[in-house]
Amino acid sequence: MKKINKITNVATAFLISITCLIGMTVTASAQVTESATKSVYLGGQPFGIKMYTGGAIVTKTESFESESGNCCPAKESGLKENDLITKVNDQKISSNAQLEKFVEESGGSSLSLYIERDNKEMQLNVIPQKTESGVYRLGAWVRDSCAGIGTITFFDEETRSFAALGHGICDVDTKKLMPLENGEIVTATISGITKAQPGKAGTLDGYFNLTTEGTLTQNSELGIYGIYNENCKKGEKIALAPKEEIKIGDAKIWTTVEGTEPKEYDAKIVGLCNKDTNNNKNFVIEITDDDLLEKTGGIVQGMSGSPIIQNGKLVGAVTHVFVNEPNKGYCVFAQNMVSNFENNNNISYKNVA
Repeated sequence: MKKINKITNVATAFLISITCLIGMTVTASAQVTESATKSVYLGGQPFGIKMYTGGAIVTKTESFESESGNCCPAKESGLKENDLITKVNDQKISSNAQLEKFVEESGGSSLSLYIERDNKEMQLNVIPQKTESGVYRLGAWVRDSCAGIGTITFFDEETRSFAALGHGICDVDTKKLMPLENGEIVTATISGITKAQPGKAGTLDGYFNLTTEGTLTQNSELGIYGIYNENCKKGEKIALAPKEEIKIGDAKIWTTVEGTEPKEYDAKIVGLCNKDTNNNKNFVIEITDDDLLEKTGGIVQGMSGSPIIQNGKLVGAVTHVFVNEPNKGYCVFAQNMVSNFENNNNISYKNVA
């Protein structure tokens, strides 16, 4: 196993833009053997994601000047960063705008907030305070959705299921996994590239199309998962490599850096980090393709989920870029992505014919 120097500056290779308002574990060894006979359809296509949390996530509490002085009702009530506000006065909310309306119309009366924290429901009482401009506020920044561009890793024609990104979608401020109530993926077109440079992450620049391709069912540490609206066979069928077969050496990355269709580029697996089933940094890839390096400078945001192929089998997907060395990045084992989805969705991928 090749030793990898400690990387102190790593970024997820997922291009994400956030709207701000108001201020598995596999333990059975038999599954490892079985995965050697599984196959999936190869991805590499870009997609746009729209994801909704089903409430308002607190990303920050902040004091403000009220009529009676500096205060922060949110913090004083016990509200914390990453709390998900789901109800106000027994009425369910699903957006920042709904929460803001309750606060503005409170007239300074106490509000009962129902929140989810560490998978537990809690109830807090908060009294909004009037700002110097006469508007009632809590002193909390919240978020209810996100949108971005990523790459499909693989999909299954029979179940119409897909996996993408290779890592979860986390809040840009709290760095915590965002809760998923509902979401969808749409077709996307890559229209340009902001080239990566040492110390500065690059991006795939693109736009969403109007065609909804599928719905999201899971946001996990090992990727996002969902179901296509229609049976959509877009790639070639490929065997899934068990992690024991993955070696230091030549590989391919299958990704889209222009338009909508993926292409194959040269790469190398230069380090094996760990075989942890719940980890999305299992091995290190280096981009060696002159054409791809010329276009992107290496791995850029938007390439998360790009499939990695070695010896004709799917071995993993890009998850992170080394910002100081953008020609390199972390990847997750494809076997881990498949096992995670199967264990949580009762779906099994078909055997190779």
